Amino acid sequence: MTKYFTVAEAAKTVGVSSDTIRRWEKVGLIKSYRSDLNYRLFNTEEVSRVKNKISGSDTNNNFKFLKRNNKTDFTTIELFTGAGGTALGLENAGLNHLLNVEFDKDALNTLQINRPKWNVIGKNISEVDFSPWFGKVDVVEGGFPCQAFSYAGKGRGFEETRGTLFFEFARCVKETMPKIAVGENVKGLLRHDGGKTLNIMIRALEEIGYRVSYKVLRSQYLDVPQKRERLIIIAVRKDLNFPILIPKEKDYYISIKE
Repeated sequence: MTKYFTVAEAAKTVGVSSDTIRRWEKVGLIKSYRSDLNYRLFNTEEVSRVKNKISGSDTNNNFKFLKRNNKTDFTTIELFTGAGGTALGLENAGLNHLLNVEFDKDALNTLQINRPKWNVIGKNISEVDFSPWFGKVDVVEGGFPCQAFSYAGKGRGFEETRGTLFFEFARCVKETMPKIAVGENVKGLLRHDGGKTLNIMIRALEEIGYRVSYKVLRSQYLDVPQKRERLIIIAVRKDLNFPILIPKEKDYYISIKE
């Protein structure tokens, strides 16, 4: 006979709080059943599956860094490079950096130490002419500064200078016309000014000649041991006939230990 766990029993067995179990059940990360009295119940198999997933004992969890042995022919321009986290991910995926743009002195020092061969321009992005790379770049990526759209940054949006840097991102896209453009920002951008700010950004990219899609991704469900929600904007040039694919979240998360 199948054994069923209550929310509290499932939480104790898995090693998380009851609220976490309820949250996972709500988003479909753990499957529940309803008793005759409409209580949430979880069978042994489901509780064991989730416990193994988060403990790392599930042999199907072969976590590894994505790093190609060989370079591809795809090229990138990375804006607002910072210390190079996203740029490193693109490099590990086999892409070749044509250009990185970063203005902060400390970030520049970090890049020069860790990646001395990267072509990094240490200028204000508004001073950079991207037209020499027209038709030569496959991907333009940029995490334009998010403070103007975050709750912690008071959400002043385009009223703050940092909020207008999206338009420098869009200018780079217009001057280079890459196959794909990828933007990243905080979740708060989704609802900033009732959604008007994001709509302005989408229209700007559409007017340049791109199809645009976006989604909030949670890093802890994408093999990253970090709780971070980010709005990812992906734009594909309209003359290219391929779908916009956004990563699908996993049904587990991993820890730093793993």
